[in-house]
Amino acid sequence: MKLKKSFWVSICLLPLIFSACSSTKLSVPIPGRSEAVITNIYIEYLNIADIYFGLEKFDKAETYYKAAMGNKDIYWTAYYKLAKCYVYQSKWGDAQTAYETMLKRDADNNTIKSSIAYIYAMNGNIDKSLELYAELIEKTPESSEILENYICVLLAAEKKEEASVQFDLLKEKFPESKRIEELSKQFEVEQTVEEEGEEEFASEAEET
Repeated sequence: MKLKKSFWVSICLLPLIFSACSSTKLSVPIPGRSEAVITNIYIEYLNIADIYFGLEKFDKAETYYKAAMGNKDIYWTAYYKLAKCYVYQSKWGDAQTAYETMLKRDADNNTIKSSIAYIYAMNGNIDKSLELYAELIEKTPESSEILENYICVLLAAEKKEEASVQFDLLKEKFPESKRIEELSKQFEVEQTVEEEGEEEFASEAEET
């Protein structure tokens, strides 16, 4: 944050600045200096947190992002990054609270909504996740990532028919998606598990 100085303050400080040249001490403290020092400390907290985040030491980053939030000017920047730390540490309860708080400030932010939909799924709130993903797909039909995640959650909810419909849509609209192969394998695994379950059930029925 840049320190603002009025013209009056600048004029009053001129004699102090020049007199300081002949002395190792200033007789009068510079107005606003302590505020600037404190601000720089919080910015350093943020910088240190960013370094730890880049090193994937998310627990350390979390500590410094919380410290940086002591400055109101960088509070929400630090809060957003803190929320990401929660996600990377699989602290789904904390992550959900943080992202819902941010959504209250920016209710139309689809990026935040997408993150919350993912967090809902990881937090066990499958129905809320599917509901939000369905809403996002209508609002952002150009996003392949949202559709891909929606398919994953459908598979996790064992809604294979709907997942298959959405997967066909993914291949049609986004044929260059890098996750098509990955999702294809997931469908194959689901099909194999289903077939093995049917065979096991048939075998048990015959024995009975």
